Amino acid sequence: MKISIITVCYNSQDTIAFTLNSILNQDYKNIEHIIIDGGSTDNTLNIINQYNFKNKIFISEKDKGIYDAMNKGIARSTGEIVTTLNADDIYHNNSTISDVVKLIKESPNEKIFIGNIVFFKHNMFNNIVRIYEAKFFKKWMLNIGVMPPHPSTFIKKEIYKMYNYNINFKIAADFEFFLKLFKINNYNFKYLDLTIIRMRTGGISGKNILSYLISTIEIYKAFKEYKIKKNYLTILARIPFKLNQFITFFKKKKINYNFKFTTSNFLSDLNSSNEIKIVKDFNNLINSNNNFVLSGLNLAFLGYYSKEDINIYKNLYVWPDGMFSKTIGSIKKIPGRKLFDKIILNNSKINKILVIGNLSELNRSYIKNKFNIRIEHVNLPYGNIEYLKKYLPESIDGSTLVLITLPTPKQEQLAECMIVNAKNYKIICIGASVSLASGEEKPVPKYLENLGVEFLWRIKSDTRRRVKRLLETFYYYFKGKLNNKYKKLYLREID
Repeated sequence: MKISIITVCYNSQDTIAFTLNSILNQDYKNIEHIIIDGGSTDNTLNIINQYNFKNKIFISEKDKGIYDAMNKGIARSTGEIVTTLNADDIYHNNSTISDVVKLIKESPNEKIFIGNIVFFKHNMFNNIVRIYEAKFFKKWMLNIGVMPPHPSTFIKKEIYKMYNYNINFKIAADFEFFLKLFKINNYNFKYLDLTIIRMRTGGISGKNILSYLISTIEIYKAFKEYKIKKNYLTILARIPFKLNQFITFFKKKKINYNFKFTTSNFLSDLNSSNEIKIVKDFNNLINSNNNFVLSGLNLAFLGYYSKEDINIYKNLYVWPDGMFSKTIGSIKKIPGRKLFDKIILNNSKINKILVIGNLSELNRSYIKNKFNIRIEHVNLPYGNIEYLKKYLPESIDGSTLVLITLPTPKQEQLAECMIVNAKNYKIICIGASVSLASGEEKPVPKYLENLGVEFLWRIKSDTRRRVKRLLETFYYYFKGKLNNKYKKLYLREID
């Protein structure tokens, strides 16, 4: 069974790569992907041209809106089943289409199939803010302007040969389409008990209050076109039916259980400067043959990323070191001292630890006892990066585990300097975590750790300098928030 997927786009450079990645990763192979672009003027066309999907049809030309583009795509489709995947959205996991096809084959007489969708913000794919389960939709709800989730609909091509989207509707053509199918022509649909689509919030129909008002007017217009008597008050009654979609707390964990976002080579090569690689098992990384710089994703990291003192690059990995890591996604925090305490060196290729920065005798003894390995130390004076670079070793290799014990962003900047000419490297930007793990610094009280505000504990010593640094970090962090600096970043979990 061939599935035709229609993606319409216009100036979608910030999101469409994730959509294309989602289709590339589907384990169902009999897919035809039709991309209809409305004449984008940004980098969208370049991204699509790099998308080497085997069965791709790509058209870029001016159109009369999203539904005109959908009609064009449907007209070109050759699959038995047609569905849409918007340029803001992704599939729930890599087996979504194969799971849908299996259920469709179990009901050969049905012509329309509808599953569930969830909504997320920015690139935080697993942070569900709204859930629309198609099982709650009943055909009578069309009378009050409620329609089923359109993006998770799979329709047999024979239906589309008879009906298309009315391009006189700019926002509610999907409502008019369902009204035509379910109320005027009395078609039925089969509910698919699957989460199919993950949608970004802020789509065309829910962008703002104006969009909502326009959709209300167009829904009224659709009723009028089919001579169904309704008033605006009746249509506005749909609002309470949508409120339950925002009650997500009890369902998120179950829905996310089988969610999987896999990065293809296409996306990794395209978006290496936006991809935050979160390490799930530190020892797998440390004892692998991979080159890496490992750092803590925390307030300081994000603040100085906003200031452009920290870069994101291919071999940079992070662990979620604080509550502010949730800016990028919903991930469980792991304090740096716990990370360091869990490190086990079982790779015989690592025969030396090189500490760059501060290293007290207590910390040296702690590292020596923990790893039973040769330790070398490069002490650094105070100064800027250009000044400190001359103290760095001329070369490093994969047999040395480098620990940099400086504050962020200096440790990340020095790490980036060290890897420029290095063929093999293993670097951890560990900051003060060794001092905390060794007991040189008193551990953060559990209640502060649970609240994610352990930085408040650390300002009790060297208060003036640390308060100044904290205020500076907050400033750059919130400046990044205001400038939407973090919206393009996305998480990729590394086992």
